[in-house]
Amino acid sequence: MRHVRWGGAALLLLAVLAGCGSSPDEVGDPPVERVLVVSLPGVSWNDLRHYDLPNLERLAASSAIGDLSTRIGRSDAAPTDAYLTLGAGTRAIAPLIDRAVALDPDESYGGVSAADIGLRRRGSVPDGIFYLAIGEALDTNDNSSFGARVGLLGARLHDAGVRRAVIANADATEGFVSEEPPPEGSYARSAATTLMDPEGLVPDGTVGRDLLKDDPDAPFGRRLDPDAVLSAFDDVWEPDGRVVALVEASDLLRAAAYGPRATASQRSALRRQALEDADALLGRLLDRVDPEQDAVVVVSPVAPGGAPALGVATLQAPGIDSGLLESPTTRRAGYVQLADVNPTILELLGEDTPDDIEGRGFTVAERGIDARDRIVKLDDSADAARFRDRMLPVVVGIVTAIAAVLAWFTRRRDRLRPVWRRQLIRLAYFMLGIVPATFIFRQFEWVPENPAAYLAFVLWTALLYVMLCEAAEQFRPGLGPIAAVGGIVGLIFVDVVFGAPMQLNTVFGYSVGIAGRFAGLGNLAFALFGAATMMLAVLIAERHQSRGLRVALVLLVAVVLLEGLPMLGADVGGVLSMVPAFAITALLLSGRRITLQALLIIGVSTVAALLAFAFIDAVRAQQQQTHLARLAEHIVDGRWGPFFDSLTRRWQASFGGAELAGWLAVVTILVATGVYVTLVAQGRIGRVGPRWDRGSVAGAAGLGVLALVGLVANDSSVAVPLTMLIVVVPVVALRALHEPQPQ
Repeated sequence: MRHVRWGGAALLLLAVLAGCGSSPDEVGDPPVERVLVVSLPGVSWNDLRHYDLPNLERLAASSAIGDLSTRIGRSDAAPTDAYLTLGAGTRAIAPLIDRAVALDPDESYGGVSAADIGLRRRGSVPDGIFYLAIGEALDTNDNSSFGARVGLLGARLHDAGVRRAVIANADATEGFVSEEPPPEGSYARSAATTLMDPEGLVPDGTVGRDLLKDDPDAPFGRRLDPDAVLSAFDDVWEPDGRVVALVEASDLLRAAAYGPRATASQRSALRRQALEDADALLGRLLDRVDPEQDAVVVVSPVAPGGAPALGVATLQAPGIDSGLLESPTTRRAGYVQLADVNPTILELLGEDTPDDIEGRGFTVAERGIDARDRIVKLDDSADAARFRDRMLPVVVGIVTAIAAVLAWFTRRRDRLRPVWRRQLIRLAYFMLGIVPATFIFRQFEWVPENPAAYLAFVLWTALLYVMLCEAAEQFRPGLGPIAAVGGIVGLIFVDVVFGAPMQLNTVFGYSVGIAGRFAGLGNLAFALFGAATMMLAVLIAERHQSRGLRVALVLLVAVVLLEGLPMLGADVGGVLSMVPAFAITALLLSGRRITLQALLIIGVSTVAALLAFAFIDAVRAQQQQTHLARLAEHIVDGRWGPFFDSLTRRWQASFGGAELAGWLAVVTILVATGVYVTLVAQGRIGRVGPRWDRGSVAGAAGLGVLALVGLVANDSSVAVPLTMLIVVVPVVALRALHEPQPQ
């Protein structure tokens, strides 16, 4: 009972720690009447450190700033995908035909007037900017696993009586004269999709060729005419009305499109000029804004080529302090996502935000930091992401080689002399020590960020880990393997409780450049954490028998709470994987039989655990809610589709297509059922003999379930089960090497 009480106290402490810490504040004081959205495609904070962009720098000094993640699924967003996502508040996909074609009312496309095209495609003549592919865009996203509602922001603004205007033209081609329409493939006007309604209309602004002027030195011989842009802006920026106006610095996209045609030096010169022109345009727009009454949102919806998928994001509005942007979707100071822009605009205007979108409004954290320091911090983090992505295959190659050597010689351990068995034990400790070494690397800022210094740090730290594990073994025989695995579990556990600082841009954590996750555990860390927890529970139960079993059960429950609580892990895939895996391990360690009834109860318990975490999230303040709260809202409203759509996205990301994923799931279930029936028929499940054998069966069964469900419930394909081997191989080797040697 004493261990149970201590376990309960530990779980209570976990809940208290989870609620600790300051939370970011919602944006703005009273609602604003006007919102200016400036799009700077392909601009990162690194540009402010290498180019003279005084207006953007001045804005950053008085604004909350952050990195904008520009990923759609597993790919960097193309412009149309990005703008559609801004308008939908959920990741959106561009149609295949006419994807970037929008027309002013007096323009034509393919020799057909905008009026005639609109009449055929929407049943009436468009009165404003018309996005031609609206029908296919609606169908494409209705049928996608993301389920984005294209034109949602435009519809909400229309219902609220807010005027909408888009001013943009990134058309890119050579060889046509100004009196003629550009060729069909040259249209690049997808910025209109941000503020269009579900009919494909933006009432005000312009995307026509009148925004351009000839310039033989510019990409494709044309560039934005700033006077024309500002004239169009002045027409809609009413002093007494409610307005949302989006202005795109379209020359940035034009320069990027022209880049492959130019030499490296000319490409750099064209981009520099486009950046300087964009900054000058931004400055002139800011002169027309009243910072005491208006809001300014600057975003880079697409990332620079060859860089992490991050663009700039700034927010200036009454009541907004300078600091770092954050959102409940990222839960990481300095990072927001494309889908978060939509609810941010609505919140600035004082309008209700939809509950069923992915995005959540910007919040502000870490106030009081100098603007230059904030920019350097964000840019350094992007550099760290690049370095992490470079070192990942190197570290994986090292641990793979160690695992192969360890497995080979462990199988032949009976032929080895005691001195070589001891070296194998040290090699197993060393392999396990590499894991915490990679996580703590970034806590030592004095270590140079280069491959040689990194590997030296990781390998020397792993050697120190070997010494600590050997000291634990000498202190009490059998404690070494527990210390080796427990170090991994304890480190990750504490890290997540305190905001997961060691996960960011580390080899087995997550990269901000890939941006699948910014808080809690990434897929690789989940695999290590889940496997290590399973092995630790088995080792403790084996060593301390009934008393150890109670400790192991508390450990398994604590880790599930860490993985699922919305203020900590908030990981749907982790809960779906860990609950059944841990439950099977716990039953087998307890000596109970795994029956079909038990499996049914485990399945129900898994769903119940996930729903419990979702409803815990739903009762928290809205600015703190994660995607789990949206799951609870869907369930209350009887909408199970988004949950299954989320699983479908994970299957497709892991297996490459819905049909293939479905067949693999069916085959996996059939194989698992066959194995289960066979083992039950032979009496191998549940009632096993010696305690060490019970631990082997419990560990193998739990790890199998964790790998199988983790493969399906996460979106990293075979990375989850393969990463688990980094822990499983050395622990299995340690158990085998600690067995008494036959005489």
